[in-house]
Amino acid sequence: MHWPPDASDDTDPRHVFLDAHDVMARYGWGKTKGYQNLKDRSLVPPPVMTHPDRWRLDQLLAWEEKRMELAEAAMEALVVPDREEATISKLLPQPKQRRQAG
Repeated sequence: MHWPPDASDDTDPRHVFLDAHDVMARYGWGKTKGYQNLKDRSLVPPPVMTHPDRWRLDQLLAWEEKRMELAEAAMEALVVPDREEATISKLLPQPKQRRQAG
């Protein structure tokens, strides 16, 4: 399969299978990092076919959506509720207190 698929393709993503090279190209991973990521089942869903490995596009799309929702939830949790009081200086670590000479 050529990557990226044409925007005009009406192909059902359940019928599109990507090999390791296609998945790495989709996410902009280099060869070394890409193969490391593809082996990490906590990071990337397992392939639907093995020997050779093939990932279904619809499953990758669902995985991407889930990761985006988790990232958005994490960002929401980091937002300070009272923006009026939140200044960048309050969010940064406070400097060490200095001893007074005396």
